[in-house]
Amino acid sequence: MKQNIKTAITIFSMVLCFSVFAQGPPGGGQGGGRGQGGGRGQGKQKPDASKIMELLDKNGDDVIDKEEASNDKKGKISEQFDTIDFNEDGVIDLEELEAVINSDKPRKISAKRVLKEVDDNDDGTLNKLEVAAQQRQELSEHFSEIDTNRDGELDLEELKVFYENTQDNSKKRKRRD
Repeated sequence: MKQNIKTAITIFSMVLCFSVFAQGPPGGGQGGGRGQGGGRGQGKQKPDASKIMELLDKNGDDVIDKEEASNDKKGKISEQFDTIDFNEDGVIDLEELEAVINSDKPRKISAKRVLKEVDDNDDGTLNKLEVAAQQRQELSEHFSEIDTNRDGELDLEELKVFYENTQDNSKKRKRRD
């Protein structure tokens, strides 16, 4: 009788072990780490631009407008809409979306876009009040050094030079790190 109990416990333990190992890794996926990833490292995978487009493009025009971007559950596309819309046409197309997803570096800041966003009186220049009102800290902190002609206004050329120098300095710092 004791032999039968020992045999039953041994068989039960073996079955339990096999069933646990047959389930695969925690979190689902393919067993052995060789499923859909092809054995690649288990890092953070980049989202698929075409799937994002499919999810957000509700009217089927193959672009994401600001209203559609506001439906992004994570909110990142809505928050960064103007940065992602690199050609400034008011919509994000698949090419722009792929560029931002596949790029590990920040997008170049458009001086023209900054001028357009901050210039409240549409005179083509930025004064200290406009910069402060739009809370553009990078411009407020460096206003006098950006204003190379000392006229109290930041024009497009001054902004271009500032942002090019800022990005060049950022690249140099990254190389040193």
